[in-house]
Amino acid sequence: MKKQLLAGIIALSTIALVYTSCKKTSTDPSTKTVDAKTVTQEIALNIAQTFYGDLGGFDFSDGLHPQVNAVRPGFKKIVINTVNPECGLKVDTTLSYNIGIDTTQLSISGRFKYATTCINNNISGLTFYDSLLVSMITPSLAVKYRIGQDLAVTSLGPGNPNSELSFGGTMNMQVDLEVKTGTKAKANTVFNYKLTSLIVDPADDGQIKGGSAVFKTTGSTPQGKWDYTGTILFMGDNKVKITINGATYTVDIQTGQIV
Repeated sequence: MKKQLLAGIIALSTIALVYTSCKKTSTDPSTKTVDAKTVTQEIALNIAQTFYGDLGGFDFSDGLHPQVNAVRPGFKKIVINTVNPECGLKVDTTLSYNIGIDTTQLSISGRFKYATTCINNNISGLTFYDSLLVSMITPSLAVKYRIGQDLAVTSLGPGNPNSELSFGGTMNMQVDLEVKTGTKAKANTVFNYKLTSLIVDPADDGQIKGGSAVFKTTGSTPQGKWDYTGTILFMGDNKVKITINGATYTVDIQTGQIV
């Protein structure tokens, strides 16, 4: 996952898609259902956003040196807090950060905590938790991201800084978007994941090379509503196999395209 290229691009494109549809559509979304195939593509893009901190929070690519990030879509990440892990480290704190960039107001607030585990004085793992609210307001729209992560990370080779890592736990993201002009439409999406033995390679820019997850997602947008559950199999090479509503799709999480 080339986060230098993707950081904010996926987030920006997702906002743009929803924003454009909100501007053009005033139909009551309760009369339509978004099909599972379309939602599958949204899930793939959300995986990239949530797992790689593209809308704020922790980033899998950071491995055992996590950072708390804030992101203005289309721009580089702003590092709010950096962890320099050592044996016995425990942190539990809150944060509040505000910045104005041109006509955009960005804020991030919430709680984060982490603790290390060690074997023979080598960092062998990390538990981390965050519960963050990221808010972005522009003259044309207002967006709020509620991000939650409760994860345990284990090094598969303690003492080797390039070792692959195993991730497990839960992650969730809720997005609320409101257009302030035109139709003044609104959209809400929720993505919840439970991860099992995700193998992440920090030396390969945080590539997810294996593992699985179950998910639940709901949405209410101008295109319609949805409510789906399913499973995700991580295949490496930025590909996932998503089983949803009785069908299985292989999707590229960099592009959201079914392959």
